[in-house]
Amino acid sequence: MKNEDIIIDGRMGEGGGQVLRSSLSLAAALGRNVVIENVRGGRRKSGLLRQHRTALRAVRDITGGEIEGDELGATSVRFAPGEAVHGGSYHFGIGSAGSTMLVLQTVVPPLLLANAPSTIVLEGGTHNPMAPPFECFAESFVPCLRAMGAEVTAELIRPGFFPAGGGQVRVDIKPVSEPKPFELTERGAKGRSSCTVMTQNLPDHVAEREWKAFQKKVHWTRDRLVIQNVNASRGPGNVMLARLESGELTTVFASFGAKNLSSDLVGRQLGGLVRDYESTSAPVDEHLCDQLMLPMALLGGGTFRASRITRHASTNAEVIGRFLEGAIEIGEGTREDGFTVSVRGAGLSA
Repeated sequence: MKNEDIIIDGRMGEGGGQVLRSSLSLAAALGRNVVIENVRGGRRKSGLLRQHRTALRAVRDITGGEIEGDELGATSVRFAPGEAVHGGSYHFGIGSAGSTMLVLQTVVPPLLLANAPSTIVLEGGTHNPMAPPFECFAESFVPCLRAMGAEVTAELIRPGFFPAGGGQVRVDIKPVSEPKPFELTERGAKGRSSCTVMTQNLPDHVAEREWKAFQKKVHWTRDRLVIQNVNASRGPGNVMLARLESGELTTVFASFGAKNLSSDLVGRQLGGLVRDYESTSAPVDEHLCDQLMLPMALLGGGTFRASRITRHASTNAEVIGRFLEGAIEIGEGTREDGFTVSVRGAGLSA
């Protein structure tokens, strides 16, 4: 029955926070009660961290639901959503450098089905190495949501780097009235490629050394480089971003600087990501792949071709299947040609 608890084992697949986030997002959107046991059971330190607790409390607030087990470190949580997803203005603070982007991945899909438009302001980390940075969300994922029939805009108010945090983002969401199938199986015409190096409270030579190391991998000319010194938030910070345009899609790759990590290595890592993507004809990179599955399953479905199916992505497909049986089908493929992902959409709308 609809009000029976769906039981999810947080150790399934890669056993990380994605199991929790996708379960909460699907439960909120579908009005299903869910219990997640062994939260983050595949991680060295299991249980809720601040960003996971924020996601749990956020789905409670947007549905007027009830939660159990929202203490830091909790390994079992229960979420019973209210009768509907409520639009409105929401402000959530993680209280650390925990990723605001991962919280957005949890609350945006159900808010696409809300009874009114929404504005979300989130405070915490916007650029940290264990999650997509803001640019991946705003420039890659959000345009794909628009192709599904959504009206979503995202603004970076100030960046927040790991470990200090202090970032802030704003996202405006209008509910979907007519969901559309999402189709992206061929890479479009090659457009402009560029590299941005963001630094905060770091010497100027850091950006130059990273760029030179990156340039040795991909041989881009300097007119594609933008160096951005950010002084809007606390603590040091550094990220390199590569943007590759193909048709209507912008693919964003990131490499993060950190204490005791050489600038040379940061640049080489980003160059390796770009070269790896250019070695396949698939349009969707491995990180965007698992982000697309959930909103597609709720909305109009569709098909895309991904460069790689990670364990993260296959875990997400398994979680979605617990709520929407048979929604995701991943075909066989190769690294050169990619892997076809077919999604049967529930056709939900506001």
